[in-house]
Amino acid sequence: MRTKLSNRPRTGQAWVGTAIIVALVVGALLGTSFATRSEAMAQPVLNFSGGSALLMNYIAPGKTADFERVMRAYGAALSGSDNAQYNQMANGLKIFRAAEPGQNNTVLYMWLVDPVVSGANYSVANVLNDEVPSEVQGLYEALIASMEPGGGQQPINMDLMMEF
Repeated sequence: MRTKLSNRPRTGQAWVGTAIIVALVVGALLGTSFATRSEAMAQPVLNFSGGSALLMNYIAPGKTADFERVMRAYGAALSGSDNAQYNQMANGLKIFRAAEPGQNNTVLYMWLVDPVVSGANYSVANVLNDEVPSEVQGLYEALIASMEPGGGQQPINMDLMMEF
C-alpha cells in the first residue's frame, strides 16, 4: 500500500522532467529564431516576379530623415555602380512619399519598379554591402530603426493588364 510519503519522489521527478522538457522546447525555439534572423541578414533577398512592382515601406514618424538618407545611399550605389544590373535597376526605380499620413500616423514610401529587372536582388542591404561595405552596417541599422514596428515592407508584384 502506498502512502502520501511514498508518492513524493515521483511528484518531484515529474516536476524535474517537466522542467527539462520546457527548457528544451524554449531552447529550440530561441535557437531557431536567432538562426533564422542571422541567416536572413546574411542573405537578404528582395526579388520581384512581375513585370512591374510596388514596394510599400511604412516608416515611423520622426524617422523619415534616416529612411531618406538610406534611400539616397541606395540610389547612389545602384546608379554609380560598375555592375550593369545595378544600373538597370536604378533606371527602373522611382521612390515616392505619400502626402497623406498612413495607418498609425506612419509615413508611406512607395518604390515603383518599372520595369523589374528579372532575377535581380533589390535588397537594400545586399546592394549597399556590395557597393559601400564600409557604410553598410550603419545604413542598415538606420533603415531597420526607421521602419514602423509591425509595418515594415510590403512587396506587390504586378503585370500590366491595360494601357491607355
